[in-house]
Amino acid sequence: MPFSMAVKTLDYTPSWPTYPSLWMGGYAGAPRGNQGQVDRRLRAQCVVIDDGYGPKVMLRIDVVSIPRYVHQAIRSKVLSLVGNNNGNFLIICSHTHSGPMIGTTRPDPYVMMGLTPADVAAIEATTTVFIGQMVTLVQQTLAMTRTPVTLWYKEGNTTIGYNRADGTNVLTTVSVLIARRQSNNGLFAVLFGYACHTVSRGNDRVFCSDYPGAATDVITNALGVQALFFQGAAGDQEPNDPHSPGQVTTLGTQLGNKVVSMVNSGSWIAVNGPIKTYYTEVELPLSVDFGDPAAVVRARKAYLQRLDNHPSDDFAYRHAEVMLGQIGGAGLPRVFPMPIQRWNMGGLNVLALSHEVLSAYEVKLQAQTSGSLWVMAYANETEGYVAANDVLQAGEVKHFGYEAGWTDDNTMSGPGTWTNSYGWPAPLAFSTGAAAAGTTERVVLDACTKLMNL
Repeated sequence: MPFSMAVKTLDYTPSWPTYPSLWMGGYAGAPRGNQGQVDRRLRAQCVVIDDGYGPKVMLRIDVVSIPRYVHQAIRSKVLSLVGNNNGNFLIICSHTHSGPMIGTTRPDPYVMMGLTPADVAAIEATTTVFIGQMVTLVQQTLAMTRTPVTLWYKEGNTTIGYNRADGTNVLTTVSVLIARRQSNNGLFAVLFGYACHTVSRGNDRVFCSDYPGAATDVITNALGVQALFFQGAAGDQEPNDPHSPGQVTTLGTQLGNKVVSMVNSGSWIAVNGPIKTYYTEVELPLSVDFGDPAAVVRARKAYLQRLDNHPSDDFAYRHAEVMLGQIGGAGLPRVFPMPIQRWNMGGLNVLALSHEVLSAYEVKLQAQTSGSLWVMAYANETEGYVAANDVLQAGEVKHFGYEAGWTDDNTMSGPGTWTNSYGWPAPLAFSTGAAAAGTTERVVLDACTKLMNL
């Protein structure tokens, strides 16, 4: 099946005053803002693949996360351009912690950094600029002349990190999809993926695309084409120490050189059209049913007690304030929405999971899938961590409960865990022992299995 492709790269590195806010995302606690320093530029990149039945669009962005309302705002403005089919439009965030904070809901900039209402308003104004730039990038790429190409897929391995949540899974797969010009078989574009948290630089105030940006530069400089990075199930995958500016180059060069060596060797799988796309959303249950008035009363008491036990400048204190405000207002959330997307590309399946998905999902999905499967994460929206059942039930026993979302009480958000910074009242639902029907792991895996069987 013939393909045609267009690719466009935008340097969207924020600067004032175009971007009213230069507050940064990725690390909770103290205020953290950029003051004009840039190491590696931040990219937004769009690829359009047309299989003869209309365009399919991937938008990948060097940003830590985008919340649900930002995802929906971008999607609503471009959906008509891809046949009003949600499956035909996919966003992937690189999850660099050295980029701007986008959105004001999850994470909540007040909870994360104690920002003032004026600061929060500036972040919202920056978010408006960001949405406009992303929509324009998609529109411009769709308007470009498309180059007839053939597509090829291959997997390799390298190791740049470890499992930080006391797990045994260390993801090492390097996924590469290349496009070659039909006219002369010359290389046209490289899409590559890996699963590792984008924090190799560490916590400072410098904008940087981190190791994916360094890898992209290596590939582009060596091969002379645009390269696009897609993040995987990196929720528990941490880059090797030390976290420093130099490590960005070290790990990025290692990953980039691996991709270059793969491109320059054989054993590729042909990817054939047409591309069939699917999009669904599931609702992940929380560990507490906040539709039960008695549960809300218990939560209110617990969060009032947290105010007494934490200083007012602690982000766990600010989180408790927000939870109590929700109890007294619109109410606590009762489910955790999760978009899941599949592209069946004829020889390759791309399965894109939203949020900070842990490596167990990659391992379990690969084990139950025949043929080539590329699992992406941080897809479309990122509003928290999605751990597998073993991590969820362990709580603070694994990595201080950070990925589980709770510490000593599984009915409320744990201080210093993801549920604090992302503004959730309780962790996701789990069961003791194997994952039971209706709990987080089973809901996610069952939805993925159903989507893969379509």
